[in-house]
Amino acid sequence: MIHFYYGGGKGKTSAAVGACVRAAGSGMSCVFVQFFKNGTSGEIQPLRTLRVQVLACSFAGRRFFRDMSPAEQAAVIAEHNENLRAVLQTEAQMIVLDELGDALAKKAVDPELVRQMLAKKDCELILTGHRPSDMLSAAADYVTEFRCVAHPYQSGIPARRGVEY
Repeated sequence: MIHFYYGGGKGKTSAAVGACVRAAGSGMSCVFVQFFKNGTSGEIQPLRTLRVQVLACSFAGRRFFRDMSPAEQAAVIAEHNENLRAVLQTEAQMIVLDELGDALAKKAVDPELVRQMLAKKDCELILTGHRPSDMLSAAADYVTEFRCVAHPYQSGIPARRGVEY
């Protein structure tokens, strides 16, 4: 089954992490892939403790993708695609592709590799992103929109470690 969590509200990654924790705790093999993130957010170490394989973009996280030079963007895209190719070869029972929707929208991942992932029927696949995606929504069995009603960021409070990341 394919799950797609999207929207401007907080909780998409948290929901994906929660599903991954539940699956790992039930003995399922899991892979958690981060797009545009460098593997330093607070959920990563607990996932690794649960023997979840984590793949992140070592080059990402330094600044927003839109602010990177073309060479830096190319490096991020190459690493994203490399991570997707690795996941396509895995036999994990659950695969989380965190921020895949954004990577697809920003052309920071090969759409053909995404199509191959969506055709993978031997696992539970969880996808997150900020905006709706026709490709991801059409393939998904579960589609959940997260809507922001209020957020401290709107008042100028930056993201806090342990809460937002």
